[in-house]
Amino acid sequence: MIKYAPAAETVAMLAKSDEMAFLDVREIVPFGTGHPLLATNLPLSRLELSVGALLPRAGVRIVITDGGDGQAELAAQRLDRLGYSDVAVLEGGAPAWAGAGEALFPEIEVPAKGFGGFAERSGHPTFITPAELDRALHSAEDWCVLDSRPRAEYRNGNIPGSVNAPGAELVRCFDDLVPDPSTNVVVNCMSFTRGTLGGLSLKAAGVPNAVYVLQHGTRGWLLEGLALETNAKRFPGSPSPAAVEKAKGRANRIAERAGIARIDSTELAHWHADPERTTYLFDVRTPAEFAAGHIPGSRNAPEGSIVMSPERYFAALNARIVLIDDDTVRATITALWLAQMGWGDVAVLKDGLVGNVLETGPEPTPTVDFSDGLTRRISAAELADYIKVNTVRVIDVGLSDSYVDGRVPGALWCSRVRLGAYLRDHPYDGQTVLTTEDGVLACLAANDQSPPLSNRLLVLAGGNNAWRAAGHELENGPGQFTSERDDHWLASSERPGDPRQNVLDYLAWELTLLDDIERANQSPYKNLIWK
Repeated sequence: MIKYAPAAETVAMLAKSDEMAFLDVREIVPFGTGHPLLATNLPLSRLELSVGALLPRAGVRIVITDGGDGQAELAAQRLDRLGYSDVAVLEGGAPAWAGAGEALFPEIEVPAKGFGGFAERSGHPTFITPAELDRALHSAEDWCVLDSRPRAEYRNGNIPGSVNAPGAELVRCFDDLVPDPSTNVVVNCMSFTRGTLGGLSLKAAGVPNAVYVLQHGTRGWLLEGLALETNAKRFPGSPSPAAVEKAKGRANRIAERAGIARIDSTELAHWHADPERTTYLFDVRTPAEFAAGHIPGSRNAPEGSIVMSPERYFAALNARIVLIDDDTVRATITALWLAQMGWGDVAVLKDGLVGNVLETGPEPTPTVDFSDGLTRRISAAELADYIKVNTVRVIDVGLSDSYVDGRVPGALWCSRVRLGAYLRDHPYDGQTVLTTEDGVLACLAANDQSPPLSNRLLVLAGGNNAWRAAGHELENGPGQFTSERDDHWLASSERPGDPRQNVLDYLAWELTLLDDIERANQSPYKNLIWK
């Protein structure tokens, strides 16, 4: 039997310091139209693939919300089958939440962006406008621009001449990147948050240079009519021993000032053995460093991504979060922000990798048990034969972005959540073959259906990857969508309407977000370092 939790009861749960998860199982587009501040977006279409990593402890209390359309009930049933024992559905979903007087927040990554405003208000960074920076870069003065975004974003468009130093790499590599204390330093991101946190990281570290944050980041640069550089390759290498030693000293002082907990491997083992608490272990080094050797059970969260997008890594509020790297610098800076964002009990593994048995390779791909399904699978060769005689309909139920990038030629796209309705409304005399990137979600989607819909369903074993591996070409481009791409989030500049006005509206929203959070009396943020 499904349990229900009224909005008032859920608000009371969130106000406590007890561990719990608040899941919104809508796709990212409806989620981004308005959701509770602390809700983690875990779309129903991918729930089985992601929930094990996000919620590794099956006994954690879970409340699920949706758009009031029954998706939360389906999610509760699936979580029950997966062994989660304390699951409730928010009665009435997001509409009931708003009806109870609680705020719904538009956009995504809202807690991180709200914290950017909190950090700006508390830490008082010095901003520089795009026009001022452009003049400075064309002057005889010594300026260095450091881009705090992940490498892929930097390469898509950066301030000309800037150097990429994502996340805590700003502090770790600083003395190699900026050896002269008289150099003026500017930190930027796309708009606000990561640039602000990057600049304040350097300020907290006590670097001798003048540090500025680029107002509105690369978006502001473009709004000023200035051009970005693309495909730049100025990435930090391994820092010198001298730079690391300076950075370690700075990080240690930050940890002491902010009260960041530092634990050893023995205490970590005790935490992992506690059945009443969830303990996450995140390795914040680069993917290459992680693959070369990491502590078993740790997950890779590189380039500061866990600060901006925590929902990719954890969903239990008030859990224990342990951060690890090889010299504690990146772990400490990351811990500083996560702890002040109020995500839980945050600690740094002070002995890092030393004394631990390490394993190599990338983070393992989640596995899903299909043993209870009756899915019939076919090979790429069999599908090719069907296509030759035109007796098959191929439906891709994976991510729409992946569908656009590469799919079986002629395949339709349909959300897993809407597949049953599409099959009922569009009967087909031949075979229907489901596929996804690797075939996993296709099996899940087939198992969702019951007779008579399931009788004529086949699944491409190994999915599009197997099709390509068998020597067949993948088709790319817009394709044929059976419904809205509600899993495809558009940046403000990509949305319908006037791109410039859309960006201006987004920047205005971002600058007032903290006020909106505080008016809703929902601020989880803590000031641990600023006076």
